[in-house]
Amino acid sequence: MNWSLLPTISAPMPLQMVLDELLFESQKRETQAPTLRFYISAGPWISVGCSFRDPTALSKSGLILKNPQVPVCRRITGGGCVLHGQDLIFSLIARYDGNLSPLSFVSASYGKIHEGVKRGLELCGLDPKFYGPEDAVSQGSDCFDFPVESDLSWKKKKIAGGAQKRSGGVLLHQESILIPPGVEREDLIRAIRKGLETVFEMTVRDTDLDPEIFFEAERKAMSCEPWALRP
Repeated sequence: MNWSLLPTISAPMPLQMVLDELLFESQKRETQAPTLRFYISAGPWISVGCSFRDPTALSKSGLILKNPQVPVCRRITGGGCVLHGQDLIFSLIARYDGNLSPLSFVSASYGKIHEGVKRGLELCGLDPKFYGPEDAVSQGSDCFDFPVESDLSWKKKKIAGGAQKRSGGVLLHQESILIPPGVEREDLIRAIRKGLETVFEMTVRDTDLDPEIFFEAERKAMSCEPWALRP
């Protein structure tokens, strides 16, 4: 099966988060090819998982308290707080049945996707490692300070982690990867694309983004709510 690769977009995180949500809902309404999208935060933003339901909950995050001037937006996926602006982000939206059975289970899907990321990082000359159950730290509000099993480390620091949303037989996986020194972003995109193709035994095809979905994302993101918040 082929996957669709949408154009890489640099934009503020509220627009990126709304766009992922709209693509997720579109896949729920109508079966489509799995959609892969790389994107970049235009300027510094902190995204927070869906468990942060009100600004008071953000006071538990050291990352947010250390960056009082950085705006904050919600994700519909889980996980903790992530600082964006110097990272590469990608999302995968796919049905998790049929030929995509490895995505049907949460732990297996994390492992499979991160195996693709790992191979991509290796193509860039790195030697990333998986966190095992003995390495994981499951308590904490800030994603990159508290790795979980199947996250990736490099030089003893977390370099990649993901979060998911599942509904109606559809998976949204969002991944943040810290761009290593000396690695160009476009080279990293190509390498991770190749890594995912190898692991999932498929081909990624370049596809245009439906302009109506983008315009709808712009309209929704302009209001900021319910996407932007601060403690």
